[in-house]
Amino acid sequence: MTNRSNVTKQKLLDAATDIIMNQGVHQLTLDEVAKTAGVSKGGLLYHYASKEALMTAIVERLQQEQNELYASLQQEGHGPVEAFVRLFDETNLHPERSAIHIDVEKMIAFLTLFAVDQEYADRWKQDLDTFFAQFQKTADPVETMIIRYALEGMMMSEHFGVGVPPAELKQAIIARLIERAHDIDRQS
Repeated sequence: MTNRSNVTKQKLLDAATDIIMNQGVHQLTLDEVAKTAGVSKGGLLYHYASKEALMTAIVERLQQEQNELYASLQQEGHGPVEAFVRLFDETNLHPERSAIHIDVEKMIAFLTLFAVDQEYADRWKQDLDTFFAQFQKTADPVETMIIRYALEGMMMSEHFGVGVPPAELKQAIIARLIERAHDIDRQS
C-alpha cells in the first residue's frame, strides 16, 4: 500500500472517529465521512467497502494504539501490571495518552460492531483471552485480577455515567492500584 493510500485511510478513520465522538454514531454515514475527510465517496469505498468495515478499522486502530501505549509504558520501565494500570491514568504527564471518553451511545455502537462483525468479535475475544491468560501469571494472580476488575469497573462506571467518583478520589484509587501493581511486578 502506498504512503498516499495510508494517508487517505488515516484521514477517513480520523473523520469517522471525529463524527462518532462529536456527533454520535447515528450521524456516521459514509457520505458524511467522505465529506469530512475531503475524500470522494468512491475513494472511501475503495478503502472501506461498508460502514461496518470502517467501524471495524476504527476499533482495530484504537486497539493497536492501546497495545503500542502498553508496550511503551513497559519500555519506560514499568512492569506489565503497572503498565496496565497506567493505561487508565488520565492525569499522567502525557496528555496525548488520555483515553477517548466514550459515552453510553458510543459504547453501544462499539458493542453493536461485535454483533455485525462476528469474525472480528471472535478475533478480539481471542486476543483478550490470550493477553489476560498471560497477564495473570504473576506472583499474586488474585491481586492482579482484583486490579484488573477494579479498573474495568471504573471504566464502565465512567462510560455509563453511574457512580463516577470525584476526580481526586479516582486519582487516589489509581495511585493505590499503581502501588499494588508495582509491588506485584517487583515480586514476579
